[in-house]
Amino acid sequence: MYNFIGIDISLNSTAVYIETGDKKTVLSFTSKKDNNIWINELKSAGVVFTHLYRKSSSDYSSNEILKLIDFSNLSVQIVDIILPYLDQDLKTFCNIEGYSFSRNTSSILDIVSLSTLVKTELLTRISDIEMSIISPLSLKLEACKLVYPPIEIGVKKKKYKWVNDQGIAGGSFKKQQMFKAFIDGKIDTPIYNILFHHKDLMDREKIPNPIEDIIDSIFCLKVLRRKVVTHEGLAQ
Repeated sequence: MYNFIGIDISLNSTAVYIETGDKKTVLSFTSKKDNNIWINELKSAGVVFTHLYRKSSSDYSSNEILKLIDFSNLSVQIVDIILPYLDQDLKTFCNIEGYSFSRNTSSILDIVSLSTLVKTELLTRISDIEMSIISPLSLKLEACKLVYPPIEIGVKKKKYKWVNDQGIAGGSFKKQQMFKAFIDGKIDTPIYNILFHHKDLMDREKIPNPIEDIIDSIFCLKVLRRKVVTHEGLAQ
């Protein structure tokens, strides 16, 4: 048995999903107000929220320093909250979604800063941890593979591709398809039943946060867990 952690790092809605044995925990570090409709829904399913309050300055230099202090404090806070949910006698596997370079420059630089601090804090404070980073494209494809069967496309040699039941290739998934895969796959987590009753969200142009980041963190863990179990022949 192991500790498994999936993390999607976001400036406004970092999500962490943890499985230790039969214990499943969803954490969200969000700038959304606590009266947000989706936060209230997710709270009813047991999601643990930490609300973010950041200072800012109109002066460029001061604002950059304030952000760095905020990111440093947040990285410590994230690991502080994760640790009690882990069994300290077990090895920990952690999978973190990497960066999407389609973001604007200032945003990606801030994400890199926060992500680096979180990763460093995890590696420093969890003694027996194996960390991996999964690219956004790979996460989408692997999520598709978890849920939908392969389609054989090879003629002389076996070759497969993975698409959802709408014919959308896994590597091309957007947030709506990730949400749909979560529902279609009946992904066993504390929030499945709540989101199943809101499955009409997959038809919206945008999946509201913190939902989309939580789903990414869950797939980060599920993809990693399958890899560890399959490659090492271990009991789940």
